[in-house]
Amino acid sequence: MTHLHKAKSEIRNQRSDVRCRKSEVRLSVFCPLFSVLCLLSSVFCPLCSVPCVWGKQRTIIALTENWHIKQLDTDKPDVAALRRSAASPESTWLSAEMPAQIHDILLKHGKISDPHVGKNAAESAWVGEKDWAYTCTFASPTNSEGPIFLRFGGLDTLATVYLNGKKIGYFNNMYREYTVDVREQLAPAGRDNVLLIVFSSPLRFINQVERPERHKGLGKYKWLRKSHGDFSSYLGARPHSVKVGVYRDVLLDVPGRSWIEDVWVRPQLTKDFKSATVRVSVEVGGAGAELDWQLKGPSGKEIKRGKAPNLKFQISNLKSQILNFNVRSFQFTVESPKLWWPRTHGEQNLYQLEINLKDKKGRLDSRSVSFGIRDVRPVLEDPQTGEKRFRFDINGRPIFMLGACWAPLEGMTHCWDSERAGRLLDLLEHGRMNVLRIWAEGNIPPQEFYDECDKRGIFIWQDFMFGYNMHPSGEPEFDENCRAEIEGMIRKLRNHPCILLWCGGNENHMGWNFGRGTNPPIGLELFHKIMPEACAKLDPDRLFHPSSPFGGRVANWPLEGDWHDYTTLKFVPEASVPLYASEVGRASAPSLSSMKLFLSDEELWPEGYSPAIRTPGQAAWPPMWQYRSVGGSWDKVGRVGEYCDPSNAEELIRVLGMAHGEYLRDRVERERRGVPDGGPDGNRRCWGNMIWRLNDSWPIIYWSAIDYYLEPKIPYYFLRRAYDPILISFEQTRDSIAVWVVNDSPESVSGKLEVHRRRFNGNSRGQLEAQVRIEPGQAKRCLVTTDLGPIYLRNEFLHATFGAREATYLLIGERYLHLPNAKLTVRVLGDKIEIATNVFARTVTLEMDGVTGAVFEDNFFDMAPGRKLTIAVINPAGGRAVTIRALNAKPVRLELK
Repeated sequence: MTHLHKAKSEIRNQRSDVRCRKSEVRLSVFCPLFSVLCLLSSVFCPLCSVPCVWGKQRTIIALTENWHIKQLDTDKPDVAALRRSAASPESTWLSAEMPAQIHDILLKHGKISDPHVGKNAAESAWVGEKDWAYTCTFASPTNSEGPIFLRFGGLDTLATVYLNGKKIGYFNNMYREYTVDVREQLAPAGRDNVLLIVFSSPLRFINQVERPERHKGLGKYKWLRKSHGDFSSYLGARPHSVKVGVYRDVLLDVPGRSWIEDVWVRPQLTKDFKSATVRVSVEVGGAGAELDWQLKGPSGKEIKRGKAPNLKFQISNLKSQILNFNVRSFQFTVESPKLWWPRTHGEQNLYQLEINLKDKKGRLDSRSVSFGIRDVRPVLEDPQTGEKRFRFDINGRPIFMLGACWAPLEGMTHCWDSERAGRLLDLLEHGRMNVLRIWAEGNIPPQEFYDECDKRGIFIWQDFMFGYNMHPSGEPEFDENCRAEIEGMIRKLRNHPCILLWCGGNENHMGWNFGRGTNPPIGLELFHKIMPEACAKLDPDRLFHPSSPFGGRVANWPLEGDWHDYTTLKFVPEASVPLYASEVGRASAPSLSSMKLFLSDEELWPEGYSPAIRTPGQAAWPPMWQYRSVGGSWDKVGRVGEYCDPSNAEELIRVLGMAHGEYLRDRVERERRGVPDGGPDGNRRCWGNMIWRLNDSWPIIYWSAIDYYLEPKIPYYFLRRAYDPILISFEQTRDSIAVWVVNDSPESVSGKLEVHRRRFNGNSRGQLEAQVRIEPGQAKRCLVTTDLGPIYLRNEFLHATFGAREATYLLIGERYLHLPNAKLTVRVLGDKIEIATNVFARTVTLEMDGVTGAVFEDNFFDMAPGRKLTIAVINPAGGRAVTIRALNAKPVRLELK
């Protein structure tokens, strides 16, 4: 896809004048290091207008350009020959700009076909079987007084690194950030150096793994600390999507005689939230220096300033101290703090702590740390009943978490795309979400992502990167590698107010239980010793949760801890209202316009194809749909039997999407009511819903709400309505239908609730009303419709209104309805579209003609007779015409102004 190979972001544009072979660039760091050196928008922000000088103020250069890569013919390359060849690359080398992985580079040079299309991914699966060399030439700095570091932000995965022919490191964990002091290996000042990185085949490594007897049941890929999503077709590429190469920045860091290595900011509120104590620890490397600080409030105005206690060093012994870090600690109090809130409940107030390290000659290094002051209290037991809970009270308020799980941003590469990530976060906000789970089987986003979540008020449920089933913990080398990875991740992210909790991984204990029916006897050291010890040492103020899901008599038990939705495959007792649903969903297809981007017309709907099910268990979609899905995914679709039989691709897409959307609506509404249908209201047991998943890494037919091309699928809009902070919903039991109002906004709401029994043609058959008041966090059964009498299943519906909000309710599946022909009246009002209907209109749909990726304020909704709605066009995606249709209405086409 062409958009995958644009300049990655504004960050990349800022680098365009930097050349690897030139050392004239003098840039300063104004951000946490090394944990945030990958965020180059900060690395390349000068602190002052005075040019920096080597040897005094810290300087950092990203080695981004003048790189070359080549495929190696042997797993034991001649390093000396490679170095000579790399100094003057010939035609066997391919040029590249970093960061870039092998698939990125091969596609750019036309060496492989676009793996997103058809079966092309299988044609480039050989990449993971080969060894590869990366090389770059850069000049040595001049006049440096301290160490000179090469910092590797992301190497995927088995990398041996040479500088000027000398081995400087072997790295085997894509989640770790590696630092090497290369001062002794550099060429003399001003001369060129040759950096060579040899990547070994991850597939060969896995084939050679010898598993000890107690770990025989684990997949061999578990021994390699690499994204587990790379090794299967689960995310959409067949047979797998094994990636290789440099996926984050390589940095030349010249800190001078003293530098800041890390800053940890720990705000703690008093019980009345009227003041906060902020404890700060600064890790300083090198020689002694003074450290002063300045605090700015959310408005940018200075609040406080001060100095940290000095520590004395023997400057004459600097060389032996360059990798010894000393902690400088101080604290201050913030009175009447402005609190940080999730986006659904308040402002995202961020404080700025600016730290300067200097000696008598001037500034040596600086750091600016953004932080929020907030109180997050996990509530694991109901204070009134003693029942289990999995709730989060934020700044003293119980808050229902509404959100999704984040799959890797892109399936072909682990390189970050800021523009793509920003568009997904925009859609998350438009979807009324306040929490996002970073899934354990992908990769860790860069600092800029967490900065955005801080600013937007999006909580992050952060998994450690340990995927399905258990891991070979108990093997010393593996454990130490994991410990370093986990500790590095905590240090990197702990200052962010958006981090809600640390979670051990994805479906670890559950995965073992699913396969064997027992709780796991192996791998427990990792989840119950290494991880909690790291959290207790480095970030004791946040909840650590051993895995997702975890809790109860089996790992995936709905009434303890969090719960994943496998109700497509099995009956699960007590699962109608779990304590916290951290994965829910069904499978559905992208839009027709999106499907046409990766399937040919014949693949999309073969000539003469019929989706009729004539054999039990048959997948009722074309063969290529199954190929571009996940094994067994037909078993994970919604109740498609409730809809009319499809006769073409567009109709099948609608049926799958509607079944997915209506399932999400029903589940979310019930979970937000907080009790099983018919149960007494007043004490909600569920306090979170997150769908699996927000996005797709590849074009695929599966559980996402937003497709690979960033177009919201049908279920996205159902979810958006179900996530309305003030929700009207219908609850049906065998004997009654009730109307609930749920208030998950920060303010109380009151007004008149009306419920109408109506025919599809608009005639009224009865009405009930009540004055209601709902407090924040409350869910209340407000009206029972028994007095409306028996309601006809096929030609009547219920319609509830509460202020400007409304909800409709059908009593039987769509295919059984007797719908009259509706007439839609539409017109353009600026960037909005006004829609009116004379009778009940089923599934009013807006479609931007000729484009993919359009976003509307609302879509795929029912309209009551005589209603008029105004729908904003959020993103036309370049389209100029909109078609509006309904299941029982002819399409109307509008030209946008």
